[in-house]
Amino acid sequence: MAFDLQEQEQIEELKGFWRGWGRWIAALVVIACLGYLGMKGWHLYRAEQAEKASAVFARMETALPGGDLKQLKAISAELRRDYASTSYAPRAALLTARVAFDKDDYKLAGEELSWVIANAKEADVVAVARLRQAAVLLDQKQYDGALKEVSAEHPAAFDGFFLDMKGDILFAKGDAKGAAAAYKSALAKLAPEEPMRDFVQAKIDAIGS
Repeated sequence: MAFDLQEQEQIEELKGFWRGWGRWIAALVVIACLGYLGMKGWHLYRAEQAEKASAVFARMETALPGGDLKQLKAISAELRRDYASTSYAPRAALLTARVAFDKDDYKLAGEELSWVIANAKEADVVAVARLRQAAVLLDQKQYDGALKEVSAEHPAAFDGFFLDMKGDILFAKGDAKGAAAAYKSALAKLAPEEPMRDFVQAKIDAIGS
């Protein structure tokens, strides 16, 4: 097929452009394809990890009613070790901490909660862990540490609960006036339909200020 002079010039320009930039364009296409495949692979990996973690967490739900702390601790450790990036690991740690607290194993409860605070990606989960950590420290009369937990940043939806816990800590320290102020602030933050409001009001009435 014959080309006229103008067409031949356009073809030569195209060849020149490809010689100068073709390799870079090809490389960018390859990088884009690899990026897409990598992202797709990552999502598949995450889904697979979550599925495996779910199976491990199911064992914890089975063990929970019996309160076998040794078994719960082992399952929590497995999730933290192998599936730390999933949402199951922090939830398992929270459950283990709750059972440990009920059994007065404050050391284990504190360790599990500290891991959640340091590693959980969900702000609500971290807030729950901080509240429970404050309760653990309060039971051990470590008031300054407990106050530090309830003074940490948290979602606004938890304000009432954090202030209520602050009131408990201050009252335990002997600061009835500070406790009453914290309880009143908690009451102002709690939603009207929140069942905890009556409990907080009862604390205010008991202090008498």
